Amino acid sequence: MFGKIYDAVYLFLRKTILFFVAGIMCLSSFSAPVFEEPQIKNENTGDYFLPDYGNTLISSHRSGKGAAPENTLMAVKSNLVYKETDSAIIEMDVQLTKDGEIVLYHSLSLDEMSNSAEYFGRKNTTVFSKTYDELRNLNMGENFKSGDSYPYRGLRGNDIPDDIRITALKDVFSCVETEAPGKYRYIIEIKYPHPWAPKIVDGIYELISEYNLADRVIVASFWPDVSWYIDNNYGCRINRSANPFEIVDFYGCYTREDDLSREDFKFTALQLPYYWDDGKLLVANLGKTGFIDYAHKYGISVQYWTVNSAEDAKQLYNSGADVLMTDYPDRLRDALYN
Repeated sequence: MFGKIYDAVYLFLRKTILFFVAGIMCLSSFSAPVFEEPQIKNENTGDYFLPDYGNTLISSHRSGKGAAPENTLMAVKSNLVYKETDSAIIEMDVQLTKDGEIVLYHSLSLDEMSNSAEYFGRKNTTVFSKTYDELRNLNMGENFKSGDSYPYRGLRGNDIPDDIRITALKDVFSCVETEAPGKYRYIIEIKYPHPWAPKIVDGIYELISEYNLADRVIVASFWPDVSWYIDNNYGCRINRSANPFEIVDFYGCYTREDDLSREDFKFTALQLPYYWDDGKLLVANLGKTGFIDYAHKYGISVQYWTVNSAEDAKQLYNSGADVLMTDYPDRLRDALYN
């Protein structure tokens, strides 16, 4: 019952905030932004998330959900083919188990991706209601679809490969940094707020300190209380992206052409939606070259999700976007660099 109530409240708040932000951004146009030559082109910034103009970074959304079951070690490993590019990013969603392990998972209910309802005997089981060992018994590839088939459906017990079981964040870093040390950047999205978020932030800080990843990790969250906790406990020791309210505020400064040169920004990145629906661009103005230029003026990385269209990717690439998060990294790399 608690899970259903929390799920309903969470979805209501998330959609309300999303539509509020999207509405603010879309007031002036529902048409695709006209391309303009960037006035500010990044060059030798020394920032892992501010590449030189023309070298837009490609981030694997949910660790690579187009290639393998999302947010699993199998999906993470699918990124290792890019280890010679020195430009790949792995984006992950994280939650906290009942016994305090940080694991990769996106949604509230485990039913979406796994055989949770069958294994636990009830629907709507959450990550934070079970221990790590209990969750390791699930097949996280149960509902992964490849073409017209479900290649991992029906696997149970010892037949479930380790790399499609629930994955701990520490195992992602261990795997990637062993296989390709220093090559990858990471975006970690914290899915839920207090009371879980503080423990997740603390755990992330311990891991990035252990693996010396401070410059190669950005922590993101939809929830302002997560931003507040990071700012008040870790400051510049953890790079974070702007929360929705900060994005609205920054967009307002852009439209007014405010001078923010004396502003002490708490965030180092803007992570923004950019996609089409029935021929109309839902968050039109966030992809404008002028908006990207404005962010670059203050050394802020501009990152877009979820970009699966080659046409959208080219538009944002030409406009100077720093990061494109996508379900299909191969598709975007082919569109932009081949």
